Amino acid sequence: MKNIPLLLALVGAATTAHAQSSVTLTGTVDIGVNYAKGSEASRTQMMSGGNATSKLVFRGQEDLGGGMYAMFWLESGLNADSGIFQPTNTNNQPSGATPAATGLTFNRRSIVGIGGNWGAIHLGREWSPTYVMYTSKFDPFALGAGLALNYSGGINPNQLRASNAIAYLSPTVLGGFSLNAQHWRGENLSGTATAGDGTGGGARISYDNGPFSAAAVLLRTKYAAGDAIYRVVGTAYDFGFARFSFNLNKDQQGTLKQDGWMAGVTVPVGETQLRASYSSIKSNQTGEPEGKKLAVGAVYNLSKRTALYTTVASIRNSGGASFTFTGATTAVNRSATAIDLGLRHNF
Repeated sequence: MKNIPLLLALVGAATTAHAQSSVTLTGTVDIGVNYAKGSEASRTQMMSGGNATSKLVFRGQEDLGGGMYAMFWLESGLNADSGIFQPTNTNNQPSGATPAATGLTFNRRSIVGIGGNWGAIHLGREWSPTYVMYTSKFDPFALGAGLALNYSGGINPNQLRASNAIAYLSPTVLGGFSLNAQHWRGENLSGTATAGDGTGGGARISYDNGPFSAAAVLLRTKYAAGDAIYRVVGTAYDFGFARFSFNLNKDQQGTLKQDGWMAGVTVPVGETQLRASYSSIKSNQTGEPEGKKLAVGAVYNLSKRTALYTTVASIRNSGGASFTFTGATTAVNRSATAIDLGLRHNF
């Protein structure tokens, strides 16, 4: 007990010395009950991230003066239903160097950066330029929305994040335009056929002005089996009574190509948000397999940080496709359905 005054004095001194710095702990815990039914098998399960990805975030910023600042952001994905942290892809490989996530891994974002009026530079594992296309700005169910997630091709492992990246984020100019440009490294040994695997880059041009948003993205990552190329454009308009969004994407590696699109709407009704989307993905493989998904749902806000949610979704397959939901098994050209009910809390 005698050490308490000394401890308080040290804390006070540290606070004064770093008065221009700030560190925040935040995150999301989202758990729901999910039932998924396929033509071959079904499952009832607890599921994390039905409305928003469960995560733990440490972030901070320091004022360097002269309009400059330094920052960091560490974000870890969490399977909240089991308490297990999620693995990461350390060098952007198709299979990924994904160690078992028995402990904390900052798989979602791990960056340090510096910025000012000229924009910002980030180093580390960063959200790729495509990331914003799968948030609520362009997708009513947002990224990580469990069974309602609007699937995409998934050929490019850097579709959402890239390790060993350097990113430049411009300020907003000309009434709403901004640029996000990145380069990432695969960090393989030289002198081999796969030396360049996992190295690539991409850019996004965005326009945001009042209720209107639009963006276009191009990603390219090198692989010996054929470069992975991803293109996506999206637009959204908020009319007040409803927000409509649409995106179109093309994903390819070598001769394999996949095209997808998603149209969605979000309607606010008091403390409730009604959401719906219809999406499709189709490849150029034999038979041109295609999956189409309809998802409808609602989020009821109990407070600014806590919400109840439910979603019902259905997938229809054709051309030899067998898309399904987590936990279900579906034969080719058959359908799958799922429903979830969950609770989300932001802290």
